[in-house]
Amino acid sequence: MKKLFALFVMLILFTGCSHNLRITNLNENFTHPVSPPQETVTIGVVGAQMNDPVNSGYLFSVVSALRGSGNFDRVIYPYSHSSHGSEVEAIVQISILPEYDGNASNFFVNFPGFLIFAPAIWGYGYQADIATMVDISYPDLKKSEHSEIHLTYTFRQAEIDRTWTEIGWLEVGIIPLIGGFVFTQYDPDVTEPFISEVSPNYGRYVSTKITESLYSTLEKNY
Repeated sequence: MKKLFALFVMLILFTGCSHNLRITNLNENFTHPVSPPQETVTIGVVGAQMNDPVNSGYLFSVVSALRGSGNFDRVIYPYSHSSHGSEVEAIVQISILPEYDGNASNFFVNFPGFLIFAPAIWGYGYQADIATMVDISYPDLKKSEHSEIHLTYTFRQAEIDRTWTEIGWLEVGIIPLIGGFVFTQYDPDVTEPFISEVSPNYGRYVSTKITESLYSTLEKNY
């Protein structure tokens, strides 16, 4: 009987041991699209993370949103002054600094949460604070402006590299107890899935703020 119970628990662990990534506060970072101006311009975009294999996903989501907004004649990316210097009315320099953290409540998800398979059901909680620095220069106006955009996202996910501690069902619970302390920290394995999931929302928000700032400056100076 004990063997059958152990097999049942192992089956549960390895068939329901993951929780798909879910961002829980997307609506908080919603922004209304900008209406296309009467006269659109061409801009160039340069990004500090353009060669970063992970964080370039943030940058490209902004570029994609700018291109898809219908608010510009062209969005040149990557912009090069030697190749495109005379083609643009504005140059947008973007630098993205994300910081990630785990939730203290992850301890309770793991212990005593393992008793009801909480890690697989609810997942572990994380937070991403993304600071986006934007510098826009206007060659014809001989001026530039700086702004910072701060966004916070909360999300949940669980993978086998953490939920395996539910095996505590088969012993006295020491494994999930220790795992609970460890799993209050952020799991770097979720970074790429998070960027992929958050990109449409993040890119649209940042591109909207860039567009509003850029056309506001151009309207005041022409």
